[in-house]
Parts: sequence; C-alpha cells; structure tokens
Amino acid sequence: MKYKEYTAEGNCIIRTFAKLFNKSSKEIYNELFEITKKQNREDYTDIEVWEEYLFKNNYKKIDNEETKINQLELDNSKYAVFCWDKKDYYHIVPIINNTLYDKTDKSLELYVLRIYKNNN
Repeated sequence: MKYKEYTAEGNCIIRTFAKLFNKSSKEIYNELFEITKKQNREDYTDIEVWEEYLFKNNYKKIDNEETKINQLELDNSKYAVFCWDKKDYYHIVPIINNTLYDKTDKSLELYVLRIYKNNN
C-alpha cells in the first residue's frame, strides 16, 4: 500500500468523498446535507448518512477482518475505509489503486472497521 498526501478542504468524510467522486468539497457537503434532511438526522457525520451516500453511488460494504490499513490487500479499485485507533479516534480515508490519500501517513496504522468498495 502506498501513501500520497491529500489535503482537500473539509473533514475526513468530505475529503474522502471529494477524492473518490472527483467533486468539490462544497458539492459533497450539499449532497450529504440533503441526505441528512431526508433521514431527519442532526449531522451528515452520522454513519447512516454517509453510508447511504456511498450506497447511492454504487459502493458496497465488504467483509473484512480486523487489521491495520497498511496490511490490507486490495485490488486496483476505489475504496472508502472507515477506521479507528482502538480508542476514541474514528476516521475515513479513500484508497484508490492501492494508494491511501490523506493528510498524514499515520492513517496507515489505523485499524479497519468497515470497507466500502466501488462496484464499477
């Protein structure tokens, strides 16, 4: 797994989706906000909101064993990986063609909670 620095505007959800869908941070925020309203949620950071966004955009949840991101063996597809530090820090990152895009390479050491793979 390679790492490439990626510092788009917004939190990790906005950055991940902007990278995966090649859209601006503002476009992603607006689309997530619509789902938030539809679901009657308080915030787009609720997992149900951003997960619906992924499903709506042809991503599926795939099984995984608890492992660190740097130990994943992925094909050359697009992924959103929901991860954590096994304490209180939760994060989501894009992986495209086996390259993780994030502000820091420390994300490679986070533990995988869920993997979403593009169906295209």
